[in-house]
Amino acid sequence: MPPVWNGKDAILELQSAGYQWKQMEWIGWYFEWKAKQILIGKLGGSDGPKYGNTRFDYRKDFVWDLKAHPGNSRMYFTILNDVEAIDRCIHEFGTIGFILAVGTVGYDESGSFKRWHDGLKGGVSRYEEERIRRGASSRRRKISFDVENYLTFALDREDIPRGLSEGWLRNTFQRGMRNAGGSSRRAKYSIRLDWIPQELLLV
Repeated sequence: MPPVWNGKDAILELQSAGYQWKQMEWIGWYFEWKAKQILIGKLGGSDGPKYGNTRFDYRKDFVWDLKAHPGNSRMYFTILNDVEAIDRCIHEFGTIGFILAVGTVGYDESGSFKRWHDGLKGGVSRYEEERIRRGASSRRRKISFDVENYLTFALDREDIPRGLSEGWLRNTFQRGMRNAGGSSRRAKYSIRLDWIPQELLLV
């Protein structure tokens, strides 16, 4: 992986691969796609298993999910993935591993990056048009990601209830929220990185 991810270069790379290049949160999609190509190319393996609408990123001897976390954001808890999918994966395989790229994000203060991305997509999306009609503010776009470190950990059947009890794991993200079409969003696990017990860290 390159140490610094340039937003325009990453999105164009995703576009050439036909992979999620229209997404606003490009850092997560870029890491998922790029790291998976490296892992499969060097170690073998394949895409991970799918539970409902959730597919985990990588599987070789174990199942892994790949995430990017901006360390300079105001979010103390990092979003992992769908609660039911993680529970089912642990039930089937006994454990699930996570590889997190942690770094510093640069933001689009002028709006030029957003205009560039909208132009690449052929204009603003219907979701964006609806946001404008509601008068809701637009989230700042990320234009770069400077990787500081990679954090790797695994959770098993005992770690989930332990984490929920000790407070470093939550299962409430998106609970009660709805999608643009009105359907309920599925709850996701989130984890406080600086509270993860040391014995769960793999690297």
